[in-house]
Amino acid sequence: MINIDHVSFQYSGAERENLQDFILQIPKGECVVLTGESGCGKTCVTRLINALIPHFYEGEMSGTVSIDGIDTRDIQPHELSDKIGSVFQNPRSQFFSLDTDSEIVFGMENKGMPYQTMLARYQQTIKELHIEKLRDRNLFDLSGGQKQTIAFASVYALNPDVFVLDEPSSNLDPDAIQELRRLLLLIKAQGKTIIISEHRLYFLNGIADRIVLMEQGKLKQSRTAKDFSMLNAEQIKKLGLRSYTPTKLNLPELTPTRNDTPALEVKDLEIGYEKGNPIVKHLNFRIYSGEIVGVVGKNGCGKTTLARTLCGLQKELYGEVFYSGSKIPAKRRIQKAYLVMQDPDYQLFTDSVYQELKLALSDRKEQDENLIDNILEELNLMPYKERHPMSLSGGQKQRTAIGVAALRDTEVLIFDEPTSGLDYKNMESVASILRTLSKRGKAILVISHDNELLMKICSRVIRVDETTSS
Repeated sequence: MINIDHVSFQYSGAERENLQDFILQIPKGECVVLTGESGCGKTCVTRLINALIPHFYEGEMSGTVSIDGIDTRDIQPHELSDKIGSVFQNPRSQFFSLDTDSEIVFGMENKGMPYQTMLARYQQTIKELHIEKLRDRNLFDLSGGQKQTIAFASVYALNPDVFVLDEPSSNLDPDAIQELRRLLLLIKAQGKTIIISEHRLYFLNGIADRIVLMEQGKLKQSRTAKDFSMLNAEQIKKLGLRSYTPTKLNLPELTPTRNDTPALEVKDLEIGYEKGNPIVKHLNFRIYSGEIVGVVGKNGCGKTTLARTLCGLQKELYGEVFYSGSKIPAKRRIQKAYLVMQDPDYQLFTDSVYQELKLALSDRKEQDENLIDNILEELNLMPYKERHPMSLSGGQKQRTAIGVAALRDTEVLIFDEPTSGLDYKNMESVASILRTLSKRGKAILVISHDNELLMKICSRVIRVDETTSS
């Protein structure tokens, strides 16, 4: 079905080849998982398969890519839409509509399908994917995980032969990951060919037929799923990969008894976008200096809305927010807390990674630029010091945003899914940075579905429910 034959590729403006003499054959009906350190070329391979390379992303390419015997140089990406459907790492980048229903049917409308055919496929998609609750919703009101689900649904409705998914689990809660697993088993049973670029591997145990490990644009090794399952946890870590078995979250939810003033405290907080229709209400919790506390809950339960409220990016509907014992109104909270958003594209402004981190020093009294190099080293970003942030992979952008937060002079740091799109090695680097910051007295909130990270760094968790929490 897919033949990548001795392909080398270098994006225009890139300093080195992103793929080097890459070879991969995927027969019909096989599920192949591409994994490896962020920036190793996984997304580049997915773009070869859906023909965005060479038709959309410019660069120098050698070798050939064929899909079902068709050379991708001889066919435009839209002409492959019957054969290939793609779900990108950032689902926002593939949306064309404002509401969920229009997005699900957009591809079918674009192909000129008859109305009755579209309606039948739409209803079948809603039913088989169990997404009745996401019908007729504003896309801008959805959580990151819900957006990813809609992106998958829009592809599923087209019924392609090949599914290409780039980091599909990166923003999903454990229940949603299990639902994604069900969907993958569904299309696998239909005989679809599946290519998944992914760091989280545990949910693919029993779905993947082959694990392909990449390193610096090269195919390092390819193992059958059976051979890979024989590796123990230590061998998997040595390969720089995430666990192949799920990590259970076993952390207390009770606040410790302390005599000092909390760095952050919320009392009877109610958050949302309009009065009378809160996302969460009756929030009560305290975070102390030096603590790393996880914030967990299902997709769409209000975790990101809570983070935005604590930083003053939106106003609470009811309740009070205290920093160091003082009640702080929304407009002044930006001086007290710094948020690393789920999508780092919103927070990268300059022409290089170095300048991005230097900008973070502007609010500090001491501006020791050696701090920048230390952060770059710790987050494995030194080779990309002079690169434009927008030319980085998703994981590299995420680490850059985390580096900025580490240099900010604020009392409270909030991280929204800081390890989405990160491999084991870089997850460890982020964990190390957060532990260092907590030792300096920072109070840290980590919103995450990554149990592996939470168990490494958090002393307790706050669980957010859709209606009430404490």
